Amino acid sequence: MDTRDWLMSDRNLLDEPIESFGDLSEAERDNLALLWRQCRGWSSQDIDEVVAVMADDGVYHDITLPPAVGHAAIREFGGGWLEAVPDLSLYIEAFCVQGDVVCDMGWMSGTITKDYFGLRGTGRRFDCQFSQICFVEQGRIKYLRGLWNAPDMYNQVGWDLAGLKR
Repeated sequence: MDTRDWLMSDRNLLDEPIESFGDLSEAERDNLALLWRQCRGWSSQDIDEVVAVMADDGVYHDITLPPAVGHAAIREFGGGWLEAVPDLSLYIEAFCVQGDVVCDMGWMSGTITKDYFGLRGTGRRFDCQFSQICFVEQGRIKYLRGLWNAPDMYNQVGWDLAGLKR
């Protein structure tokens, strides 16, 4: 069975208008809109959109690197990602919202064209599962943790898995 045969959605939920997500309170829809906008920022290679939804002292923690704290650090981290993977694209299968906690799950794909994470740009594509959980405070994402199948990505792009050791 192909890995994408069992997707939870047959369409990318980022292509759906935020108003189409039902059974949410107005506050939950507003919180979902923050994560939705952040995902669309990554997929359109617009780091300003990613940063715009974060609190001034917000934390963006991609599990493979130390947390980026504050707009400048998030912009540096995200700019590095987008420079290395200029065709980064997110496919969102599902969102989950409960009050001020918003999650997504899906796939991220792209091509590693330049060095990043201290590893070489290989010119190879990846397509791996990912998920994010974020905590919203006062209308901004205060904390976001991004989880992704790094060993799968490393194997696809030809990076040594030893690079994942802390």
